[in-house]
Amino acid sequence: MHPLKEGCYAPRNQWYVAAWSSEITRKPMERWILNEPLVFYRTERGEAVALAGRCPHRGFPLGESSLVGDDIECGYHGLTFRADGSCSRIPTQEAIPASCRLRSYPVFEDWMWVWVWAGDPGLADPSLIPNHREISLTDPAYQNAGGNYWHVPGRYMLMHDNLLDGNHVPFLHRHSFGGDDGGAIQIPKIQSGPDWVECEFNQPDIQCPPFLSQLFGYEGRVRRTYRSRFYAPSLHIFYDQTWSIGTDSAGSKLLGTILHIHAVTPATLHSTHYFQGEGQNFSLGEPSLSEAFRSSDMVKRALEEDVTAARLIEEMIQRSGGTLSEILVRADSAAVKGRRVIESLIEKERQPVAV
Repeated sequence: MHPLKEGCYAPRNQWYVAAWSSEITRKPMERWILNEPLVFYRTERGEAVALAGRCPHRGFPLGESSLVGDDIECGYHGLTFRADGSCSRIPTQEAIPASCRLRSYPVFEDWMWVWVWAGDPGLADPSLIPNHREISLTDPAYQNAGGNYWHVPGRYMLMHDNLLDGNHVPFLHRHSFGGDDGGAIQIPKIQSGPDWVECEFNQPDIQCPPFLSQLFGYEGRVRRTYRSRFYAPSLHIFYDQTWSIGTDSAGSKLLGTILHIHAVTPATLHSTHYFQGEGQNFSLGEPSLSEAFRSSDMVKRALEEDVTAARLIEEMIQRSGGTLSEILVRADSAAVKGRRVIESLIEKERQPVAV
């Protein structure tokens, strides 16, 4: 499935961000994951539950149903299912067929996220989720917050392409934050592994962009470094560091690091869940940068520009018969590497398991 190889959609034996923790409550919520409907809710003890979101009786969406204790009752005919997916009640009969049950999906909650495992539940090892302390999400040296969410009308790989490509900033974001000398037009330094891609952009001597001047209380020339790491198949963490430039190397000082947090989860074949947050390692104890960014018209506009780009390209793909020919350039190297990592995860799942 474009831009991946024919027959490739998404790896299933992986953890994906399903929701912000605050989104899952005692009211059932439907969310499509990897082209399947799931229903999420919390038990009376506050534990997150994920079940197949379609009633096996007539296909009624369980996200439009209600809870009875820790069970979910279908809003169409009252069939009721336990948190493990087993059926506890069919109002019109006592016998419950063994096939009348819902698939239960493993979930894991950490930081502000609920992760879901979309594949073989026997392989759902929470240690496969990137360590949240190591990637600074739960590091006490950082103050982080999230809560931003978009349902993107475009396939998920379009968002991965975008996040792996810093060279779109001065153009797509010309009227938001990309027109203030904050863009990066260069070939990034790239490293990669079986399930990750790391990129680094450097701006050795630029005028401090206005919004950073406001954050750091500094005006003058700065050195700025962006280092991003894509943890396939869902997570992007960006470390955006700004250094003052002194009269000599000894006068250079780290003004601060901004953490840009992005999670991308396939929803349907042509839509995506996009979760975004921010963090900082300066001005701790003050209102979080994520809250300030969320209320910033500039940041909202920039994020909407990314979502709009995905929507427009998706429309072009569908009008072109489901695929597009591409002329790839040197600046696409990170995005192409990300595509290959995703394809390799898919292919790995197709290989027979040795016994």
